[in-house]
This record gives sequence, C-alpha cells and structure tokens, in this order.
Amino acid sequence: MHSYQHSAHDTLPHSYRILKSIDDVVSIRTEWDRLWVSARAGYSLSFSYVYESWNTILRPQGAELCCVVLIENDRLLAALPMVLLRGKVCKCASICTPAAAEGCDILVERSTTSQAIANALLEKLLISARPDLINFYFVKSGCHLELAIQSLARLRIVEAYDNAMPYADLKAEVDWASYKRSLSKHYESNVARKTRRLHEQGEVTVEIVRGASTPAIGWLFLQKRKWSERTNKRGDWVFSPRYQEFVTKLFASDPRFLVFVLKLDDSPIAVKLAAISSSFASTMMITYDDRYERFSPGNVLDEFVMRHIFENYRDSDGRHLDIDFGPGREHFKLHWSRGNVHPTKSFIMAASRLGLARLRFDQSRARVQRLASSFLRAIRSRVMRESTVRQ
Repeated sequence: MHSYQHSAHDTLPHSYRILKSIDDVVSIRTEWDRLWVSARAGYSLSFSYVYESWNTILRPQGAELCCVVLIENDRLLAALPMVLLRGKVCKCASICTPAAAEGCDILVERSTTSQAIANALLEKLLISARPDLINFYFVKSGCHLELAIQSLARLRIVEAYDNAMPYADLKAEVDWASYKRSLSKHYESNVARKTRRLHEQGEVTVEIVRGASTPAIGWLFLQKRKWSERTNKRGDWVFSPRYQEFVTKLFASDPRFLVFVLKLDDSPIAVKLAAISSSFASTMMITYDDRYERFSPGNVLDEFVMRHIFENYRDSDGRHLDIDFGPGREHFKLHWSRGNVHPTKSFIMAASRLGLARLRFDQSRARVQRLASSFLRAIRSRVMRESTVRQ
C-alpha cells in the first residue's frame, strides 16, 4: 500500500511542504490567522489551539510534528496540522489536537480549487510521513477532509463510526425574542422556574473571562472529576494534568476562547467554556456544583451563554453566528438546536499493509474479548439461577 502511483493531484502547480519544527509553524502565524478567518474554520484549526496542543500535550508524549502546508508567494493557502506517534510496531498519524471531541478538518482557502488542494495536502502527508495508521474523529459530512479521505484509494477505511453534532441555526434569525419563541415552551418554562428559585437563594451573577487567567478553569476540572467518580464515567482527559494545563493556557492567552462563570453570592456554581470563530461559535465544556443540582445551574447558564453570543458576535456578512454543541444528543443540545445536526463520521484507517494487519489483529482480539465476556456472564447467570433453585 506504500507504493505510490501518480495522480491528477501531482499536476497541480503548487509546492506542498511539511513543517516539522514548531518554530517553522510559528513563523507563519500571521498568515495562519488570516487564513483561519477567511476560511471560516472552527476553533480546533486556530493557531493558538494547534500551538498549545503541540506544546502542552503532544510534544511531551514524544510525538513528531508533521504540518503539511501550501504556501505561494508568501501566502498560506492551506494547512493540515498533523502529528506522528510511533508505537512498537506502527506509526500512527492524527490531527494536532488533544482529541477531545473537537472535530477536525483541513484549513484551506475558499476557491474553485480548494477541494483539489485539500486532497493533495492529505496525499502529501501519506507520501512524505508514510504512516501505517491514520485516524480522524468527528469529521463533518461534506467538509474538505471528509471528501479528501473518500478520494484517496490508498487509504483503507477499516472502521467508521457515525455520530451527530447538534447546532443552533441562527444566521437567519431576526432577534433573540423571535428565536426564543420557536423553542420548546415546556423546557423554557422549566428553566425560567429554576432561575427564579435560584435567585431566591441569593445574588446571582455571571462573569465572562476573555484572554486572562481565571481560577474557574481549575474549579471546572475539580467538579468534572467529582462527577466522573460519582457516575463512574472516567474520561481520560478529566484526570489529565496536561489537558488541564492545555485548557488553562489556551483560555488565558486567546480572547476568542471564553469562560462563563455562574455565581451565587460570588461563589461559582456552574462554568461553561466556549469558542468564537469567524462564522460560528462552539460550546466546549460545562460543569456545575452538584449541591445545586435541583436548580439546574447548567441550564440557567446555557441561557445566558446563548444570548450573549447571539447579541454580541456576527459573521463578516453581518449575520448571527450558528452555535455548535459538539457530539451527543443531550436534551439541552436538542432544545437549543431545534433538532438541527451536522452528521459526522470518525475514521480509523490503514495506510500500509502493516497498518492493515495491525487493525485486523486488534479487531479479532476485540471480538475474542467480547465473546469471552459474554461466556463469563452466561456462566455467572447460570450459577446464580442454580443457587436460587437449591435454596
């Protein structure tokens, strides 16, 4: 699978390069920021997100930077920020992010040739970096990356998972009041009632932190860990000091990343993180103090966050920003989105015969483990039934 056949992409009059030093990436930051705005890309492709991902999480893991770019006449036309992680047997390529369900795409200038450029960028990665495995998670249907994956025959899709990202379609909305009237009356009245009850407990305020350090980040992770232990849902990132450091640095340094803090008598009871891009916003993480669960502080804060973004940010055409809620179909996401979703797909792919053999082996081992687990459950169930009968 590593043998390379010339394709139509090779005839494009472009010079693709791979940047392997973070200093080289930093040297094009001004162009990266310009392209990110004009391409209307998501927060995970912003320079600060990629930079902090590399410095705080991926470099300490021993990853190799592998950022594929297209630069013409000192103008950045496209970028695919990737890293390589070397295992004992295989090399795995993945996007330069913490892999925290942020989704991924290719940063590319909008033009009639943008898809051909995206295809060639991914092909350049395969030829130059020669990974055995390559994974992309939560790729929006129809985006440049998804179409590039489908276009390359040398990539073998071994597993693909469907998911959905709810989003609030707000570009055509006239004002906040009319948008609110279109939402579920039952949900709205319930949140209004909880808000009134919360105000009866003391002074309720909301603080917004932009581009500055805040203890709210540490508070958020503390509450997340408590929730994880209480529910026995132990996401790796919740307990990762590096991921907490990454979020702390990112939100302290880039004003496009916002921290919303709901306070009762000046003490935090809920925190939500959000990111503002040039054409849409994204909510990233939320948590609350479980002692105030009966007041639904997360839902109360959601109302403020949605309205703040709606009334304070617009795209270059003067329209309100759509708001992405990330993967999952939680009730609050479906409420604010009115059922609108972006279909997404996660890809686990082989780019070499070795990579394909490794994935097939992993699949077989997983099947054996599932069968063994089912067999043990059946034995335990039978033993319990026989014990009950004897009694």
